[in-house]
Amino acid sequence: MKASTELHDLIKSLTKSEKRFFKLHSALQSGPKNYLRIFEAVDAQDIYDEDALKKHFAKEVFLKHFPSEKNHLYKLILKALRAYHAEATVSGMLKIEIKNIEILYDKALYEEANKTLHRAKRIARENERFYYWFELLNWEKQLLEEAYESGEFTKDLDA
Repeated sequence: MKASTELHDLIKSLTKSEKRFFKLHSALQSGPKNYLRIFEAVDAQDIYDEDALKKHFAKEVFLKHFPSEKNHLYKLILKALRAYHAEATVSGMLKIEIKNIEILYDKALYEEANKTLHRAKRIARENERFYYWFELLNWEKQLLEEAYESGEFTKDLDA
């Protein structure tokens, strides 16, 4: 069975700064990181050779579940890339703001969620990203309902 080259292709597609960011992002976790060793070994290969990787890591315990380790590494690289490119576009910033609203709402921090909501609506309006408007209006409705239920309803519904 031929080994998949997806991990190799992803690693080789990374820019120098993306690779550096991934390594720094990985350094935030303590302890030994097998996935980082696999990253370095795959990155050193010009053409993907899984047999060579298996020989390189022959004495390692994680070799028994090597496909799982490679899958874990693949997902971590994508996660780091999302973080690296998150604020590169207006859409990325709006997605972050919407996620922040959701987190604040779930933690019952409604005032902070409301502030974030207004900031996100301003960004969406200024950059004409109206396809985010529906989701932002839904959050505004949820926050209004929460304010009404808690007796802190001060907004004029007509507004």
